[in-house]
Amino acid sequence: MESSVAKKQSNELRRYAVVGAEQRLLEIADETAGIFRVFPELRGRGRGLDAVRSAPSTQASGSSDSEQSPRKRRRRRSKISAEGRKRISEAQKARWAKQKAQSAAAAPAPGSARKKR
Repeated sequence: MESSVAKKQSNELRRYAVVGAEQRLLEIADETAGIFRVFPELRGRGRGLDAVRSAPSTQASGSSDSEQSPRKRRRRRSKISAEGRKRISEAQKARWAKQKAQSAAAAPAPGSARKKR
């Protein structure tokens, strides 16, 4: 079991390490911003940081990409034409009309069914 003094020193060392890591991340962010100012084309898809993030891992541990990268990739939506949207809209309206007609036929007319006492 660790003594309280050793625990305190360990916690202090960890705090210092976190502060140092934060400082280094800020330095890296500044360097990255400077590089992007000089080479804005690196911001394109599949270039610069995107290429590094999406590159296959060389680790032999067999861990999946989701374990390595906490960020999730955004799903790109396909663009649909105005004609396609119109066709989908018409099909959905027809589906709703069919459902409404089926439910109206299945349900008795209001007022026709009286409650028995």
